[in-house]
Amino acid sequence: MAEMIGVDIGGTFADFAALDPATGRLTTLKVLTTPAAPGRDVAEGLRRLAAGGIALSDVERFVHGTTVGVNTIIQRRGARLALFTTAGFTDLLELARLRMPDPYSLFCERPAPLIAREHVFGIGERMAHDGATLLAPDEADVARAVAAAQRAGCEGVVVSFLHAWRNPLHEVRVAAMIAASDPELTVFRGSEIWPAIREYERTTTAVLNAYVHPRISDYLARVEAEIGRAGIAAPLLLTTSAGGTMTAGAGRRDCVGMLLSGTASGVVGAGVVARAAGARSVLTLDIGGTSADVALLEDGQPSFSTGHAVGEFPLATTTVAVMSSGQGGGSVVWIDGQGVLQVGPVSAGSTPGPACFGRGGTRLTVTDAALLAGILGHGSLGFGAIAPDRALAEAAASPVAKQLGMGVAELAEGVLRVAVSGMLVPIEQLLARAGVHASELTLMPFGGAGPMLGALLAEAAGMTRVLVPASPGTLCALGAVAAAVRVDRMRTVLLPFDDDGWPGLQAILAELAAEAAAAVADMAGPGTSDLVPAADIRYRGQSFELTVPTAGCAGPADLATLFHAAHERAFGHAEEDAPLQVVSLRVSASRPAPPVAMPRRDGAAHPARSGGTARLYAGGAWCEAALFERADLDPGAELSGPAIVSQADCTILIPHGWRARVDGFRNIEMEHA
Repeated sequence: MAEMIGVDIGGTFADFAALDPATGRLTTLKVLTTPAAPGRDVAEGLRRLAAGGIALSDVERFVHGTTVGVNTIIQRRGARLALFTTAGFTDLLELARLRMPDPYSLFCERPAPLIAREHVFGIGERMAHDGATLLAPDEADVARAVAAAQRAGCEGVVVSFLHAWRNPLHEVRVAAMIAASDPELTVFRGSEIWPAIREYERTTTAVLNAYVHPRISDYLARVEAEIGRAGIAAPLLLTTSAGGTMTAGAGRRDCVGMLLSGTASGVVGAGVVARAAGARSVLTLDIGGTSADVALLEDGQPSFSTGHAVGEFPLATTTVAVMSSGQGGGSVVWIDGQGVLQVGPVSAGSTPGPACFGRGGTRLTVTDAALLAGILGHGSLGFGAIAPDRALAEAAASPVAKQLGMGVAELAEGVLRVAVSGMLVPIEQLLARAGVHASELTLMPFGGAGPMLGALLAEAAGMTRVLVPASPGTLCALGAVAAAVRVDRMRTVLLPFDDDGWPGLQAILAELAAEAAAAVADMAGPGTSDLVPAADIRYRGQSFELTVPTAGCAGPADLATLFHAAHERAFGHAEEDAPLQVVSLRVSASRPAPPVAMPRRDGAAHPARSGGTARLYAGGAWCEAALFERADLDPGAELSGPAIVSQADCTILIPHGWRARVDGFRNIEMEHA
């Protein structure tokens, strides 16, 4: 019997989803992550799946998402690098975009670059804006720079020259010189990683790629060895930041393509659930151990964007449009210099983890607060990996409560409110950009902590509908299984927007389509790919562009109509007489994954049977909440808040004033009364 396995490594837990595509049988699992021994958590999860009856030798699709890359950046534990740039532009990383991260703070500081200033070397070369060589690379400059990088102990070199997006010849030549001089140095070119205009963004994206490359390459080798030892013959596929998959071989070179892999696969999994349930407009909420990530789905499809920040640095590649805040289940509670309660962005992760995990953590976290408020504590967490200890949570909370002059339960509710308020900021930004009101949306919470706080966030955001998937704690792993093989190609062109330029635009799109389709075929074998062409367009003189699909456009007039409409939606106005410019062209090529079966079994409406009651602290007072086990809730079951639903991968809170029912897919639909 064929099996498909998806794995998602988060900040606290590694999630597994094993799917039989013929029957729709889904087996899920969580194990604690092992940051000190990458790959060991994958081996442990596979061992438990095998012990549960999954025949690993029958696995025909193995897809993996990981936070190794993004954690490497956040923790600044990446490669020691040198940057070779055009002479006179060696301050590129320090100057950045001359924007402060927080313009309202007098004490705000820009983050230090990932490459130290003394490891940035100017090379005598110059390419004109039109791609003509003005000054060929100086071989003596290159030799001196390589020798200096070697003396500094650099492991790799990023080569990023002015106007290389137009003509990469100089970057190619210098990369070849470096390889000939020292084959041990890993070399990445800016125009190779992302051939787009804007020097800083292109260079930073290449730096991120090179910075995480050694750790990702080593990690992938470990995972491939583990799945081989487990008897899995299927090749290792990786989820990408754009919600697709690529081979491990491609991932070793295109490291930035998988930096946001777990986040994107969660959105893909949410799309599978939303389409089956008939939820058209959805706001996804993925709360793991470190962050809360939100995205919009329309008819199950996510939107895409560029310029997503990874850690403190912009990433120019295409990603699923997700916004994040530092409030996760493991986020640490602290009091700032003004005596104000704060939550995150520092996380306890899995080591040592929240205090109640009993793994050495001593600082209060969101998970500890949920335990002290009575939401958690009615069973083990993470498929039995953790039995939360209330006494340990109280010990962590007591000093904070004493400092603020409040009781432990009052503090716990305050922590949850502060966490929810922090999540509202990216939600309001996301909805403002999309021109959508919260009341139009259904909230879909998932991740280990999403269902625990989902209804509270919905209330705060003005949403009245919540849809909790059947397996919310492992939805990212299911999304990995459902992700298509996808390749994105782009090229900056700066074409005039008229009838004369249209044939050239079409020709470049055809070239990009051929490149993308060939890349998909290299990873997935012969077959037809779905191609989606698009153009980045702006009013001439603007600094930034909007991406507009070009499929079905017979000429510039059709494309202009689409752009004006997109500009109207995004900014509330359009200038239909203003001249336009095509900045870049894009094509995405994809090959769908095997369909994920979603069996449906409807049932007649009936009251859910409670398994007892629990004390819940809400609204400043203790109250009685009904307890339910998710496995006992059949389709058609109805229940009202306050109630707590426990299951192996998460805990669901149904607050006072909310009604809930179980649909045919075993999702829990909640509505505010």
